[in-house]
Amino acid sequence: MRFMMRASVKDQSGYEAALMGLGLNKKQGKDMSKVAERLASKDFGHNKFLESIYIWVLVLAPRYWWQEADTFRLSTKQSESTMHTLVTELEKGIDWNKVLEDPSSITPTQIELINRALVLEDPIEKLVRVKQCLPEGFLQQRMWCMSYKTLRNIAIQRRHHRLPHWREFLLQTYAQLEYTELLPEV
Repeated sequence: MRFMMRASVKDQSGYEAALMGLGLNKKQGKDMSKVAERLASKDFGHNKFLESIYIWVLVLAPRYWWQEADTFRLSTKQSESTMHTLVTELEKGIDWNKVLEDPSSITPTQIELINRALVLEDPIEKLVRVKQCLPEGFLQQRMWCMSYKTLRNIAIQRRHHRLPHWREFLLQTYAQLEYTELLPEV
């Protein structure tokens, strides 16, 4: 089965500060890493320190995956613009092999509809029509910022998901993280 998923961790921060805050709560010494490992899997507020550890992941994935990713709202995403660049890129001539998960999935009818939209005079109507024609396999890149707590929720809810992109996202992301001992296994 062919599918596209690329996740690249660009930054991580907050670990030391989160452990310092945990130490204040537990009135304990300087090395809180063992306490953090013990509490990381305990929900209901015991692992709230995970909310203070952040990662930024650059993700390339199809639109249908991003629709599901939007379920996880305790995060922020910045995406490639389809509003400002899509029509311009299409008018220059687009390489469907670079922007679709499976280039053979776009039908001649879809291409014809997109080409018809590109000749419209009204820029707003042109944009709306092009967006309406985009296939679900259209790849979009987003910078996704989330806490370890959000990533923990994703791992618990999606590690055995029927859409294989989720497991691949988790495997690629975990491989680049510094503190996987604080997260559930995938």
